[in-house]
Amino acid sequence: MYIVISGGGKVGEYLATVLLKKGNEVVIIERDPQTADHLSVALTGSYLVISGDGCDSQHQEDAGIRRADVFVATTGQDDANLISCEIAQKIFNVARCIARVNNPKNTRIFREVGIEIVSSTALIVSLIEEEAL
Repeated sequence: MYIVISGGGKVGEYLATVLLKKGNEVVIIERDPQTADHLSVALTGSYLVISGDGCDSQHQEDAGIRRADVFVATTGQDDANLISCEIAQKIFNVARCIARVNNPKNTRIFREVGIEIVSSTALIVSLIEEEAL
């Protein structure tokens, strides 16, 4: 599969590492130049690191988004994740977009526009509530 990841922090790097080990092609768009440099030497496999903003359609284009099977937004900012997924979905017609959602109050917005979500905060809350029952 060809996967584009917006955000190369801890979550993005770990995701890329796992996906690369499974033989996927991965492109990471990372805003912080130092983090992008780190990823360029830390990863192994068939990958590309682009130093830029995942919310910028030109950087997504440079990442080869038109051929992406999946787009994943893993930044720590819900608004950036929402915008980058909407660009991937609506402009580049990526069939599957997945976003990290940090504030569970924002999950409804992502779902309404058809973006799959992952929220560790919501998961932790439900595990605690499950235990209390």
